[in-house]
Amino acid sequence: MIPVVIPAKNEKDNLENTVNSLRKTADYAKEELFIVVVDDGSSDNTAEIAKKLNCHVVSLPDRGYSALGMPELANTHNAGFEYIDKNLPVDSYKYLMVVGADTEFEDDYLSLLIQAMEKDEKLVMCAGVLNGIKTNYDAVRGTGRLIKNSFWTKVGRRSIDKFYAWESYPILFALSHGFKARTIYEAKMTTPREPMGRVDWKNYGVQMKENGSIFIYVFLRALKRLIKHKDFKGFYRMLYGYLFSKPNLYDKNLRAYNKKRQLKRIFGLENKS
Repeated sequence: MIPVVIPAKNEKDNLENTVNSLRKTADYAKEELFIVVVDDGSSDNTAEIAKKLNCHVVSLPDRGYSALGMPELANTHNAGFEYIDKNLPVDSYKYLMVVGADTEFEDDYLSLLIQAMEKDEKLVMCAGVLNGIKTNYDAVRGTGRLIKNSFWTKVGRRSIDKFYAWESYPILFALSHGFKARTIYEAKMTTPREPMGRVDWKNYGVQMKENGSIFIYVFLRALKRLIKHKDFKGFYRMLYGYLFSKPNLYDKNLRAYNKKRQLKRIFGLENKS
């Protein structure tokens, strides 16, 4: 059994394909799923579609604004995690999963992730490649993310809702505590939306302030945005968010670890084993 949290807001056009794709990759891996769709105040019939697909549904009120990229979006995920903890014994499953409501998977996706976890006991979180766009080896996508349940307990069994960078917090927590978080490049998934297409780059800069990123790393990240996408606004907003925000900060040990990690990456000294 693998519990799956699917946060969804106005996803009537995508949810059925996502759920069917999930079940197909689970069948390939010979796994059963416990799918929880968290309807985040949809104005369409997202919740009704989820029920017709025999998913468990948690319905939340509409905030009146988009929480994309905001700390409060963590609580949409947490509503799903809490439902799982109330309805399944914590020791009854080895992995759990988080999936965006617009994501589809190749048949062997889940099998590849589980195989990677089984081969390396230190690997506690992984995801595949989205729309063919390769990320850093330890930059685990938020969708299609498989998490080892025993590690999830160490994190506190919920997303941290005081950070803009709540989605990357467990990755840095894992790495700084001697665990591994990895992109599994053979595992493929797709979305009809452009990955990172709806990012507010100011909030992205705030996230890097929270996690202790060094300025040169932030500048290089913003410069990459400018050169690759000709996005001067994104370049400016990322730097502005980093330089002028005063957010809650990660624990000092996590920030110190991240600074060292970024310096090693810049100078090519990082161990990718």
